[in-house]
Amino acid sequence: MSEPQITILGLGPGPWELLTREAYEVLAEAVERGQPIYFRTLIHPTIESLRRAFPGLALQSFDALYDAAQDWETLYQRMAETICAAASAGEGPVIYAVPGHPLVGDTSVQLLLRLARERGLGLRLVAGLSFIEPVCTALELDPLEVGLQIIDAVSLAALPGDEVAGKIVPTTPLLVPHLYNRRLASAVKLALGECYPDEWQVTLVRLSDQAQEAARLQRLALYELDRQSLADHLTTLYVPPVDALTALRHPDTLRSITKRLRRDPDGCPWDRQQTHQTLVPFVLEETYEVVEALEENDMSKLAEELGDLLLQVYLHAEIARQEGHFALGDVFEQINAKLIRRHPHVFGDVKVSGAGQVVQNWEAIKRAERQAAGLPVQQESVLDRVPLASPALTVAQEYQKRAAKVGFTYANMNGVLDKLNEELRELAQARSDEERREEMGDLLFMVARAASELNIDAEAALRQANRKFRRRFRCMEELARSEGRPLQERSREELRALWRRAKAQVDALPEA
Repeated sequence: MSEPQITILGLGPGPWELLTREAYEVLAEAVERGQPIYFRTLIHPTIESLRRAFPGLALQSFDALYDAAQDWETLYQRMAETICAAASAGEGPVIYAVPGHPLVGDTSVQLLLRLARERGLGLRLVAGLSFIEPVCTALELDPLEVGLQIIDAVSLAALPGDEVAGKIVPTTPLLVPHLYNRRLASAVKLALGECYPDEWQVTLVRLSDQAQEAARLQRLALYELDRQSLADHLTTLYVPPVDALTALRHPDTLRSITKRLRRDPDGCPWDRQQTHQTLVPFVLEETYEVVEALEENDMSKLAEELGDLLLQVYLHAEIARQEGHFALGDVFEQINAKLIRRHPHVFGDVKVSGAGQVVQNWEAIKRAERQAAGLPVQQESVLDRVPLASPALTVAQEYQKRAAKVGFTYANMNGVLDKLNEELRELAQARSDEERREEMGDLLFMVARAASELNIDAEAALRQANRKFRRRFRCMEELARSEGRPLQERSREELRALWRRAKAQVDALPEA
């Protein structure tokens, strides 16, 4: 068996006495042969003992990178690149020595393993006692019992804020090793602030230089993390779990809340009574409130309304789970699989020329899905799969759009207006309530067709008109109150005059 070109060696958690016999022998042989040894950091108790044991030891480290790094993402990548470059230079095998165990909480090692395999470089791993054992001893913590999470401080600091909640489960204990300086501590504090309260009590565990000495513990609030001097390469941050009702920024908290609301017998009596059918009005209401926030461009309101709509999703999933139909995981699985399947140009190797081709591919994929499900796609109508629960104007426009695709449409706008006038005359000539209702429906259908001809969303246009009427009418009410005469006491002519004043006043203002 050929000699490995890279040996990754664990130095243990700190004291010289905890260096394994295998690691000692590998280092001794490397010194004797003049083999290059790279240390991730020299800020480690083993280093002084190594200097005394091996006077000829040439110490090369990456400590300068920690201080000079401009971003956390590339710090460990540069270390891995350097080691691989040295191993490929033909200078003989290279040793990379890291604190603790190489495979426990060290992102640089994972990057190095991947890079070395990509370049065909032989590897050897020399185990060491990890930082987990002495840290858990100091905290009196069983990592298996509590389901301990571990994420390297540099990796955590490099995460975008909106990805932290997807990486960390705040209801489970967390260890953050290698908190080596205040600048890193500050970045870790900001990242953890996405999931934990600023006042949350955390613990810094600084391992001792001597095997017989206990680790040093410091309890502090999360917001104080970068205001102390304990941070170095032997320091690990312990973040205890928060209660499910405290982790308000984590997705799983909403699942816990909805489950608790539906729990029998100590949940909410109202929530326990709800069914899929009784919640339908709330789904519609919350959907329209999201649309309203979007149309008003009110981002604060949008965040709130999206939460209300998301609650409806979780409630329906919880009802289905209790009835044995499906669970929230099935909802996630369905939409995730669908998005991956219908975007082969993103998650596969399909090439597209633009958005138009994306739409064509989307429809083709949907048709193939229905065919695979055994549905009679050859007998489908072009009007199928338009939800009739949608607003009537929306359904009317969608029907007309689909009919137009097969040529069933008017030649131009004049034809649409002629038909619109025809429907107006028929409405005026209607005699019974039933006739008037039918002709009014025909008239509205043609109004939707006219909107389509002008590339206008009829439903959105009507909502805009409603908002405009609301602003003007409220202004009328304010004018009437300011004059001491309510609307009810005014004649029709006075009301029209007041309307004109309100219209002029409101229209002079920019729309909110």
